[in-house]
Amino acid sequence: MQRAEQALEDRDLVTAATEFTLAAELSDDPMLVERATQFTMGVGFDALAERAAGRWIELVPDSQMAHAILGRLRLRRHDIDAAAASFERALGDVEPRRDEVYLALASDLASEDDARLVVRLLSRLAARDPLAPGLQLALGTAALRAQNFELALAAAERAAQDDPGWTEPKLLVARALIASGRTDEGLAQASALAAGEDSPLSELAHARMLADAGRTDAARSMLDGMVERYGERTELSRTLAFVDMAAGDLEAADRRFAALESVGQERFEAFYYRALIAVQKGDVEAARRFYQRISSGPYLVPAQLAMAETFRREDDLDSAIGSLLNFVADHPAQAWEVFRYQAELLQLAGRQAEALAVYDKALEYKPAAIDMLLARSVLLEQLDRLDAAIADLERAVRIAPDDAVVLNAYGYILANRTPQTRKAWTYVRRAIELAPGNPPILDSVGWALFRLGRYEEARSYIEEAWALLQDPELASHLAEIYWTLGERERARELLDMTLAKWPDSKPARQTSERLLR
Repeated sequence: MQRAEQALEDRDLVTAATEFTLAAELSDDPMLVERATQFTMGVGFDALAERAAGRWIELVPDSQMAHAILGRLRLRRHDIDAAAASFERALGDVEPRRDEVYLALASDLASEDDARLVVRLLSRLAARDPLAPGLQLALGTAALRAQNFELALAAAERAAQDDPGWTEPKLLVARALIASGRTDEGLAQASALAAGEDSPLSELAHARMLADAGRTDAARSMLDGMVERYGERTELSRTLAFVDMAAGDLEAADRRFAALESVGQERFEAFYYRALIAVQKGDVEAARRFYQRISSGPYLVPAQLAMAETFRREDDLDSAIGSLLNFVADHPAQAWEVFRYQAELLQLAGRQAEALAVYDKALEYKPAAIDMLLARSVLLEQLDRLDAAIADLERAVRIAPDDAVVLNAYGYILANRTPQTRKAWTYVRRAIELAPGNPPILDSVGWALFRLGRYEEARSYIEEAWALLQDPELASHLAEIYWTLGERERARELLDMTLAKWPDSKPARQTSERLLR
């Protein structure tokens, strides 16, 4: 504990988290173990937090908080069965569970990066408690965030049927209809709900849906009417500001956000959106001043990433990287949240070794972070460290064996860089079963078939992918197939067009040099 406290003073979070975890595993004091768990999870060290949480449960087997934390950590490493078991313990044994219990769980899980995992977890829980409207609402909300619109609509409708007097499920039905492209139906549902309930909540939700659907005049008219009836309220002014932004009236939006700068935590949101408006108006320095005024809350990290992006757009990569390094030095607990973009900036700057070190550090925090494993494997392959790149993808497949993106990445590298074409085929075939119509996966399936000598089948897949996504690497694959099938003029035209559009594309350039030399 002394070493952990000293490391905290030194802002050495890696040492602090490690020592806190070791102390937790040696201690019989539940308060100490709880502190270690909360700290390690709070700063993003998932593997260490899981060890500490396990010790907490050993000491206090009935701690609902400990089981909830362990459930989230298990979820992050894609162990849905274990996560569901943990959350069952966290939710307690009282039946029937109240809707508030499930909605609180959904609120906690809303911050998880992978909404698809949350949907799988809540679906598992819903199978065990199918008559709980609160759980159906939670599932529908998560499904909407994961862009699974069919499930979102079905879950929302079940929640609305189970509790006809509840407004939230009906609003979710409207949102799901709009998100799935049934805009008129969704807006009609929201309009009927607002008229029937005479509720400010329903009216405001309807206005937001109108704005999101691009019907800004109707949204503004509704909001103006609410201002007349209810007076100038923060939420109405805030929504009107977003409507002004959506309508392209940046001056009006800026004035409204400026008026919110003195309203509690709303001021940080106001600074953030005033910065976005300043960027759109071309005043980058003003935008940076607004970003710098955000000192805490949910907009802190997005503001820092946005500020770094302003430097990147000016091709000032050193300043972009430096701004993130300064932020991490001042806010070490938020380091995990900027690692990915920091590594991408370093790669753009040609500082590949430094980028690799950032990925390595990120995976110390969260060893099961799929996006980091995939990103590091791409960089390792670029550095011609093929065995290490494949090892990262094999690790990702072990963590997430049903993730189409992971399966595709592994299958493609095997097909493209190794003689293991039949093994590659098994992985890309599974990926396309999970995500039919996905252009990069269609391309991988086609490329694996090409490597197996099944040229006509390969052509059909890659032509379908090309029709959906114009991409230089995909074009180089299609040109290779045309060339092999004897359609050499067509291959030449495709490569010439690709290089004219993407002159820096390494795959297109290499294919052109090899075929057309």
